Amino acid sequence: IKNELQKEFQNKEFGNFSPEPKSLMVIAGNNGSGKTTFIGKFIKYFLQNNLKPSVIAADTFRAAAMEQLEFFANKFDVPIVKGTDKEDPSAVVFRGIDQLQDNDVIIVDTSGRQHNNKNLMGELQKISNVIIKKSEAFSQIKNLLTIDANTGLASKHIISGFQESLNIDGIIVNKVDSNAKYGALLSILNDFNIPIIFEGYGEGMDDLRKFQFEEYLDRLL
Repeated sequence: IKNELQKEFQNKEFGNFSPEPKSLMVIAGNNGSGKTTFIGKFIKYFLQNNLKPSVIAADTFRAAAMEQLEFFANKFDVPIVKGTDKEDPSAVVFRGIDQLQDNDVIIVDTSGRQHNNKNLMGELQKISNVIIKKSEAFSQIKNLLTIDANTGLASKHIISGFQESLNIDGIIVNKVDSNAKYGALLSILNDFNIPIIFEGYGEGMDDLRKFQFEEYLDRLL
C-alpha cells in the first residue's frame, strides 16, 4: 500500500520551502488551527536560517492573539507592528509593511476565522489587495494556511473556503501526534494542487519540521 501511495502522489510537492531575504508570509487559518503558535515556531525557523524576521499582528478582533504574538516577538527579540482594537486589518498590514520593510522577512498574522464567514473572508481579500500593491518590495510572497490534523475531511471545505479569498501557496499541518494520523490528507492531496510544507507536532518552539510524505505514510499505515 505504501509503495502504491508513493507512486500515486510522486508528482506532489512536499516540504519544499526556501527561506530567503525580502519575503512576506501571510498566515491564515480557522480558529484553533494552531496558527499563532506556528508563527512563534516560524520566527525561530527564520532566525536559525540567519534571517531577521518581523511580525505584523493584524488580528485586531482577538486581543489574546496580539498578546501572544507580542510574547513571541519579545522572546526572540524581533520587531512587531500591532493593530489597535477593531482597527481595519488591511490598514495594519499597510502600515506594518512600511515600517518593517528593512527586515529580511515579514510574517503577517490574520484573524482566525471560519471559512464560511463571508465578512471575515472579505477582510482577508482586502489584506491580499494591499499586499499586491506592495508586492514589488518582496522577492517572494507566500500565503500559508494552517490546518488542524484532528479536523479530518472537513479540512477540504476549509481549504476551499479560504481559496475563494486567498491564493494558497502552501499548507501547514498542526497538532500532528500519535493520535492524529490525518488520513484525510490523502484526500486533500488528491483534490488540491497545494504543497504541504510544514507540520507542527507540539507546543515547543522547536516542534516544527518540513513535511515528509514517506514519514507521514509510516505513521498512517
